[in-house]
Amino acid sequence: MSQKYKVFFFGNVLVFTDSPELHRKTTIIYKYSGVEALKDFLFGYVEKCNNHHIRILCDNKEQCWADFCSLFEVRRAAGGLVVNDSGNYLFIKRQGKWDIPKGHIEPGEQSRECAVREVTEECGVSGLEIERAICTTHHTYYIGSQPILKSTDWYLMRCSGTPELTPQTEEDITQAVWVAPSDVDNLLKDSFSSIPEVIRQLGVRS
Repeated sequence: MSQKYKVFFFGNVLVFTDSPELHRKTTIIYKYSGVEALKDFLFGYVEKCNNHHIRILCDNKEQCWADFCSLFEVRRAAGGLVVNDSGNYLFIKRQGKWDIPKGHIEPGEQSRECAVREVTEECGVSGLEIERAICTTHHTYYIGSQPILKSTDWYLMRCSGTPELTPQTEEDITQAVWVAPSDVDNLLKDSFSSIPEVIRQLGVRS
């Protein structure tokens, strides 16, 4: 199967692929023809849309992806979905939406190290063990007039018992809670766009 790059782009979903296979969610098919045309298409049209699922067909997918990344300041982050001994998952509420602990990778820091550090800092949980990588998500936002592309590596983590959680309020986190698998779907209705992708990739069943 051909690898695809997926980006949550200002309320829309972009999929970069060299496969002509259609997807039931596809609303627009765009044939890549160069970085300037792509820039005009994305920032002149797509950014003003919402809930579009756009397949960007590329003869050279890696080059197309590199050209797309060149339109942004790229930032790398890492985070973790933690499960406790009761099988419940750790979620936080950040800026009014449900999220999973994550943060920027510091210079000289490895992705896995960052993920553990961020969960510990944002929720006060120690003794974490990474079980495996889940996926990497990509989403866009602005800082002032600068468009940012954030790539976040996600890991499944485990902790012993059901430790008390302490939300890091200085990071705009107002809640940190343990959530039963049966309640995860309800939280995802009010979450950041990339979070349901992490849960889907993990295969959590309610």
